[in-house]
Amino acid sequence: MLQEELLRQIRLIDLKVRKQVESSLQGAYHTLFKGHGLEFQEVREYTEGEDARLMDWNVTARMGKPFVRVYREERELTVMVAVDISASTRFGRAWSGREVMATLGAALAFSAIRNSDKAGLILFSDRIEEYIPPRRGRNHLLTIIRALLTTPARGRRTDPDVPFRFINKAMKKKSLLFFLSDMYFGALPDSAAIAARRHEIVPVGVFDKMSYVAEKSSFIRVKDPESGVTRVLDFSEAADHRWGAFKKEKDDAFKRLSATPIWVENRTDFINDLVLGFKRMERKSAR
Repeated sequence: MLQEELLRQIRLIDLKVRKQVESSLQGAYHTLFKGHGLEFQEVREYTEGEDARLMDWNVTARMGKPFVRVYREERELTVMVAVDISASTRFGRAWSGREVMATLGAALAFSAIRNSDKAGLILFSDRIEEYIPPRRGRNHLLTIIRALLTTPARGRRTDPDVPFRFINKAMKKKSLLFFLSDMYFGALPDSAAIAARRHEIVPVGVFDKMSYVAEKSSFIRVKDPESGVTRVLDFSEAADHRWGAFKKEKDDAFKRLSATPIWVENRTDFINDLVLGFKRMERKSAR
């Protein structure tokens, strides 16, 4: 890719995600994804009415009067965006699946960095194609966008075991993992279940209905050579059933890990699908 064309694409994605994040995505991100746990800050003398469960009995015994442990909320999140760049992501009408995921990945990284969280990137196929450790800052965001646009895929298949196994080894602290893929793989591996116990996983499935749903005009007139009866077969119904079965299979697999996929269709306003997915998650968590 020529340097001038690359810079143009980086600017386009940067402007697009900045507008979307500032107008709709940022609020949902901030509300949904909060800091994980509490971080110890100090020990101080107990005052009447405080929660006795915070008592530090070792210090109390040593000092001869009650002391409590003081904590602060650990607001900072570490966000990892794992993006499938296997051969199947090259398919698409207006955009390829990879182009859609590049924009979504940039939007998620931008949301994290805008929220003072660290953002990192994993690009994978049947191997790790690129890893960018979590950091903050605008220059780091541009590094992520460049990798999303330019990293070549040496592998052809999608192997979900690759990113989940990598996460399990590399990320010791609880993190937020966005898993972006067209979901063209078999069963989820054991490494995904291990990752789900350690981290919060948000699967994002990118699909193009052309992969499943035939055009509405896909009617074929056939004639029975024996009876002479002519019938019209509608193949779009079979394709609709195929898409529904595929989606249900992936939904069920991730739900067993307590994760609910967000499905994003390859269309002009595809980022809106991500925003709506966040809002559905927000409503669900509020119940």
